[in-house]
Amino acid sequence: MSPAELDRKWSDFVHAFFSPPNEFSPTADDTTGKFIIWAKEAWLRNPASPFFLPVSASGWTYWYAICPSQEQRLWVHDLVWAYLGSWASFSGLQPVPVDSDMPLDQAVRTLTGPAGCSFRLLIPKNANAETSVRQSVIRLTRSLAARPYRQIRLAWPLGRLISDFSDACASGSESSAEETFTLLEQDYRISETNKLFLWLQYMAAFARWADLEESEHLPDLIRLDRPVLASDALARLVMARLPARASLGDFAESASEFGCLVGSVTMIRSAAGAQYYAYWSMSSGETPEAVAARLLDAGWLDQARHHDGLTALLPVPGIFGRPPAVTPSLAKLEEALDEGRLDAAVEVLALMAPSADLLPVLIDLVTRTLSPRSIDLLQQWRGSLGESAVQHALSGQLEADRQDIALAAEPFPAAFQSAFIANIPPVDRAQALDEMRDQAVTRLMQPGVLQEFVEVVRPLSRSVSPVLLADLIDLLLDMERDLFSSAGDVNGIQNLRLIVVEAWALGDESGNRHRASRLLDLVGRALSTGLSPSAFDELVESLRAGWPPFLTDADLPLSLEAIEVLAAAQPETAGALRAFVTPILGRIGRHNAHRIDPAVLETARVLAPDFGIELPAPAGLHAEEEESPSRGRPPAGSSVAIYSLMEPAAERAASIVRRWYPEVRVETLSEKVANEALRYSARHADILVIADKAAAHAATDALKAARGRRPIQYARGKGTSSLVKAVLAGFDSIYGGTFSRAPTQRTAT
Repeated sequence: MSPAELDRKWSDFVHAFFSPPNEFSPTADDTTGKFIIWAKEAWLRNPASPFFLPVSASGWTYWYAICPSQEQRLWVHDLVWAYLGSWASFSGLQPVPVDSDMPLDQAVRTLTGPAGCSFRLLIPKNANAETSVRQSVIRLTRSLAARPYRQIRLAWPLGRLISDFSDACASGSESSAEETFTLLEQDYRISETNKLFLWLQYMAAFARWADLEESEHLPDLIRLDRPVLASDALARLVMARLPARASLGDFAESASEFGCLVGSVTMIRSAAGAQYYAYWSMSSGETPEAVAARLLDAGWLDQARHHDGLTALLPVPGIFGRPPAVTPSLAKLEEALDEGRLDAAVEVLALMAPSADLLPVLIDLVTRTLSPRSIDLLQQWRGSLGESAVQHALSGQLEADRQDIALAAEPFPAAFQSAFIANIPPVDRAQALDEMRDQAVTRLMQPGVLQEFVEVVRPLSRSVSPVLLADLIDLLLDMERDLFSSAGDVNGIQNLRLIVVEAWALGDESGNRHRASRLLDLVGRALSTGLSPSAFDELVESLRAGWPPFLTDADLPLSLEAIEVLAAAQPETAGALRAFVTPILGRIGRHNAHRIDPAVLETARVLAPDFGIELPAPAGLHAEEEESPSRGRPPAGSSVAIYSLMEPAAERAASIVRRWYPEVRVETLSEKVANEALRYSARHADILVIADKAAAHAATDALKAARGRRPIQYARGKGTSSLVKAVLAGFDSIYGGTFSRAPTQRTAT
């Protein structure tokens, strides 16, 4: 539904609701007007939130509690009872009957449809009661805005699972990627072939080349018609096995069984893919100048030249002139097509006269590459052969292919903007967003496009309809993740990250934990690149503006990890972090400590002094608890090794474990490369914990190799509490399941 349609539907509802028998008018007083504004904001949220509106009829005052979703019914009932129970009467758990013929009930049903429901609250004829209820409704409305309803899903959508898998691969969390892949492998909605492609992506993301080479699936993967990411994974395998200064002959020998994995610069999804493309093209007889020119236009030349062998083969930008012309012939065209060199085929066609016979070949190349060169050539042939000839040739293409061509022909920033501001049906919009997600890496890598894109996104994120803002943020998160996974910290990606954080902070009121967790991963990548003190403070202020929905006991682990991620990269002169930390730690006390996981609570207590905050002592927090005689103690001399590149978090986790279990030896590891000390710890520790979201591949590979068949515990996050929980899980697995909650602490007073 477009913003204009939403506004019209809301206006119709307000007119119907504030009509007889309701004696209130939308403009009767400022208070009623504010409730209407708050109600509209709640209805436009994603997902929509419950809201409250007043009614005066026959001398009685009522309040309607309107739920856009039936799932919110019990939740809203409990909230109303807690806030208004002593002042209002309403019929138990039963909402307004769906067959009620009262005009107000009909107006509500027209707005929410069958998915919604409402409660009708009768207020006593008492001025004090009406004032108290109005004030309570205001407090409840503000509470709902800060802590929105969270839906519970028993089975995640397939797109969500695949996105989580890609997130885990991008963040280097092998344990999370493996866990998510296991779910995908068991999902009946995915074909066996696509599961094989996901497995290949997993192998490549974590450089498990030996497992991939020994797999019985590798021959099938080479023969199958693959998606771009699968071909890129195979290209990474070949390049990982290629000598550092490989010649064209060395490459031809290594790649002989794989063929042309990357036929166009638009299919490149990693530095290894760019290198494979360059090697394959030149070993097939193409000139280094022509290959370098294509890579330069696509934004991949620097990544290709990072390989020592290609540094000497590919020309330096600015030194070469125009690539030498190729002599056009049908034989050269057929040769390029047979070898899968699609860009070369386009260049041969560009030197040939426009031909109706060759037009289907050109359109097929446009569909397969979506490259600017092929699309420009199609436009030239359109002018020579006429629109009818082009349309006749296009009629044999799938509708999805034709839409891809249309999107690729339009400047990417303009296409992105149009998808969010144009009045198009939701199904068409969703399809356009999927197409942009697929083309994002190719388009944003082209020189200057990412900078232009950032200039469009900033104003768009501030003006887009609230209904579409969640889609905008999710798409930007996907684009940043895919671009980083493919090319690393390219020029302009840092500005994109800061805009995503700003858009989320100023517009996303959904309280979506999953989105907040993804955003924290993005923040971690931004911090690892480095921010100035002023940029750091601006980032923290944005997070603080968007964090109120997460000031809950359930979200405390996420909040603490955010604090630790920010604190680990805080510049010396930055000063905004304490304002972010204070409301998170300041809400912990005796009233809620018993609801908080001990590992999380202890992490908060250890962090608090760093920010000048004092939490109650453990004895005060847990005074009502008794030491459980069934709680286990590890044998004296047990050893724990914790590996994380976030050294402060590892040290805090080690100090907590030592305090809880003085009989245990705990050491922390933070090396980025393998060494003998790292291997020794892996071999001899009883419990090995790895924070693979804050780890280096070389070190984790060494730890896993030295560990052998002995178990490894993986922390689910980067922060202290996740490390401590992983240690306790390790104790559970070795000594029995009596450690999952930490021992109650007693301190002398």
